[in-house]
Amino acid sequence: MSLEDLSISVTFLMDRYYGGDWPPSPGRLYQAMVAGVMTCGNSEHAARVEPALRWLENQNPPVIRACPAAEQTTYRIAVPNNDSDVVARDWAAGRSGDPAALRTMKQVAPRELNREGPHVEYRWRVHAAEAEEMLPSLRTAAHCLHTLGWGVDIAFAEVRGGVEGDLYEPALFGDFQEVPMNGTLDDLQSTYKRFAARASGKGVDTHTRPSMFRKQAYRRADQIYRPAVSFMLTQPNSDRTKAVPWEHCMKVAAWLRSAAAKRLHNEYDPAFIESYIQGHTAKDRQDHRLSYVPLPTLFGEHGDGQIRRALIIEPGGAPGEVVRMLRLKLTGATVTDKNNDDVCSLAPPPADDWVMKRYLSPAGSPLWRTVTPVVLHGHNTARRGEISLAKTERLLLRAFEMTGYSEETIESFAFQAGPWWPGTKHASAMLVPEHLDGYPRIHVQVRFKRPMRGPMIAGIGRHYGIGLFAESRE
Repeated sequence: MSLEDLSISVTFLMDRYYGGDWPPSPGRLYQAMVAGVMTCGNSEHAARVEPALRWLENQNPPVIRACPAAEQTTYRIAVPNNDSDVVARDWAAGRSGDPAALRTMKQVAPRELNREGPHVEYRWRVHAAEAEEMLPSLRTAAHCLHTLGWGVDIAFAEVRGGVEGDLYEPALFGDFQEVPMNGTLDDLQSTYKRFAARASGKGVDTHTRPSMFRKQAYRRADQIYRPAVSFMLTQPNSDRTKAVPWEHCMKVAAWLRSAAAKRLHNEYDPAFIESYIQGHTAKDRQDHRLSYVPLPTLFGEHGDGQIRRALIIEPGGAPGEVVRMLRLKLTGATVTDKNNDDVCSLAPPPADDWVMKRYLSPAGSPLWRTVTPVVLHGHNTARRGEISLAKTERLLLRAFEMTGYSEETIESFAFQAGPWWPGTKHASAMLVPEHLDGYPRIHVQVRFKRPMRGPMIAGIGRHYGIGLFAESRE
């Protein structure tokens, strides 16, 4: 049976999007189409459209093509938190109740869509004969869509392609999106019934959210995705935060490397532990290993450059199996040093940890600056001992190429010995392993031609967390 592409494209009428992550997930599109058919006087189409929606939920996840979406200023608003029944019970009991006090602060993070629509396209690879049969009903369902995202994200959809922009493809590892699955339509219909009957004499049933969606990883085609697991450092067997001086990155990296090897020794064979986990590899295999990356604190109340967090990162393109195992094995573990003394415990960071977000930058940033200096793989001085700008740039281009960033992606470099960030120190103050001590260390600013995501590390000290970048929002 021959295959063909089936595309549904969406245009946002206000050229803005408030619904959260960009692009909107295939699951969110599916919900919006179902809601469009069931509301605004469109329910007369429901019976005719339902077979096509059931067919669509059983297709493989689509590829997504979306135009760039620039993040705008984030702000917060107060919204009702839908528990006025609490006030009603107070009033019924003769107690005072203030409905104005029942407010929840909601963060609003709009994105500007800087081109004419359509803005996003979802493209499925389907059997041609089946698609031809379902096409009229899918076209009706698409035309019924009225919003996608929040209620203010007014949009319309069409069964057509042609969107120019970034390509997001299903992958083994990446940013997880919800996609419809067998049973999603039934779950949405059941959810609506619970919502319609949520208020009763016993109170309000808040369990009115759909749950039948599958998590699918997506990757933007031109981005480097490095599977990573993040931890907070705490005092041994305690929930009090542990802080390590900025210059002791390699010490923290050694703690993590030793802990990872110990916890995984029963999961993988010794050769794999020796090479991939501990990094004892041949020179031509240096990228086929984990990187242990301490994260200095740069922002907020404790923006003093001390290390309170850490990442363990797999190489770009890895499926992420090892870091998933490390999340299970190391969360809550107590870490020891080379003398077998307890030095810290590892805890999961808060989901909204904004320090971590500056290192990971899921949305991407064009401008990145080193928090710990890049260790160059060669000498950057001219014959008279002066720094050569040309040599330094060539070495930096090579350092980024070794990490996966081609010269074509980079717009410019700036470098200096002094730090870019408050709380960090001169490049020479960073302690490095003995075999790297003779190589130059510099702080670097890199500007890419388009936003890049993190984590970003470069240079021959990257597996020790030396050469770590944070996104700059200037």
